Amino acid sequence: MTNDDAVAAFAAVLAIAPDECDRDELAAAVSDVRWLKSRLDAVQIGLTRRARELADTGHAEPAESLLGSAGGMDSRAADTATAREELCNQAADVEDALSEGRVSTAYVDAIATTASALPEDLRPEFLAHQEQLLAAAAVLSVDAFRRKCRQLARDIRAAQANDGEDDELSRQRKQSKISQWVDKTTGMHHIHAELDPERAAKVTAAISRAANTIRSTLPAQETRSWRALEVDGYVTAITAGGGVTSRAGTSSGSGGAEVQVLVDYDTLVNGLHEHGIAETVDGVQLPVSAIRRMCCDANIIPTVLDGEGRVLDVGRAKRTATAEQRHALAAMHATCAHPQCNMPFNACRIHHLDWWTRDLGPTDLNNLLPVCEHHHHQVHEGGWSLTMTPDRVATWTRPNGTVFWTGSTVDRRQPAA
Repeated sequence: MTNDDAVAAFAAVLAIAPDECDRDELAAAVSDVRWLKSRLDAVQIGLTRRARELADTGHAEPAESLLGSAGGMDSRAADTATAREELCNQAADVEDALSEGRVSTAYVDAIATTASALPEDLRPEFLAHQEQLLAAAAVLSVDAFRRKCRQLARDIRAAQANDGEDDELSRQRKQSKISQWVDKTTGMHHIHAELDPERAAKVTAAISRAANTIRSTLPAQETRSWRALEVDGYVTAITAGGGVTSRAGTSSGSGGAEVQVLVDYDTLVNGLHEHGIAETVDGVQLPVSAIRRMCCDANIIPTVLDGEGRVLDVGRAKRTATAEQRHALAAMHATCAHPQCNMPFNACRIHHLDWWTRDLGPTDLNNLLPVCEHHHHQVHEGGWSLTMTPDRVATWTRPNGTVFWTGSTVDRRQPAA
C-alpha cells in the first residue's frame, strides 16, 4: 500500500464505531489497526536509527534517552525499540516486511530476542534465514512463531559440535542467582530466580506438581486460574522442604517432583539432530548430556511416535487420563490445544472430545486433548464445539455455528521430512 492508502486506512479506522460492529467488521478493523501500527513502528525504527546517528556525532542525547523524553517510553520500551533498530540494521527484509504491514513488531521482537540469545558468532547464520522466518510469520501465530525461532536457533546450535554442551551448562550454573526485593509502593515481595535449564526444570516440575495437587482437592464448584494455583504451588513446593527427584520419562521417588523429559532415541545416543527433541514437558530445552545423566537414575517410559509426531500406542480406558496417557499426550502437545493459547501442558486439563458423561466417550488417546481452564470452560459451559479427527486435526466452532479454526494440534516438534 502507498502513503495515500495509509492515510485512507487511518481515516477509516477513526470513523469506526466499535460498539456497532459485528464480528467480521471488528476483525477487519483490528486488521487495519495492526497494519497501521506496523507502518508506524517501521517509521519509529527509522527515527531511532537517526537518533543513534545524531548521538554518535554528539548532536543529540543517546537514542534511549530521546525515546524516553520525546516518545514517552519507559526504559524497557526504549530498549526494545533500539533492539528492533539494531536487528533491522542486520536484517533489511524484516524491516521491509514491517513497513509493508506484513508482520507486526511482535514477530520482529521474537526474531530480535532469539538472535540476541545466540552467541555472537552464530547470529549471522540465524539472520540468514530471515526469508524463511518471514514466510513462517505469515501463517503462524505469534506464540507458534516464537517456538519456530527457538527451534531454528536450536538447530543452528546443534550443527556445532556437541562437545560444548557441558561447558554451556557449567557457565549457566555459575551465572544462576536469586534476588529478592520489596516494592515500597505496593508492599509486594519479589523473588527472582535465574537458573540453568536443568535445575529450572526441577523447580518448575515441583511447582506444577504442587499446583495440580491443590487443584485436585478443590470443591467442584470452586475454580481458580492457573496463575493463582502456581502461586500456591510455589509456596507449597518451597515451604514443604521436600527434595526434587529428576526423572527422564517419570519419577518414582516418594515425595520427589516428576521431571518429564522428552528425547528421541537417536538424539540420546548420537546427539541432537535437525528433527530431534531434547526438552522438558514445558518446552525447556536441555543439553543432551544433562538428559543422559538424568537417565542414569530414571524410570524410562518409551513413547512411540510416527513420522508426524503422533503417538501410536494407546493407554487403557478409565474415567481420567492415566499417567501413561498424560506422558503420551505431552509428547505431542506442548500447550493447550487452542491455536491461540500458550498455556503449558502441565497447566491443562485433559478434555474428552466425546464427553465422558454426555457422549459416553472413552478415555483413549484419540479422544483426549490438553485444554486450559479458560478454553475448557468455553467448551463445557460457553457453547463452543471442539472436535478432532484420528490424525489429531481439531476444529473449533463458535457458539453461532461458524468455524473458528481447523488445524493440527500436534505442536511439540516439527515432523521429519
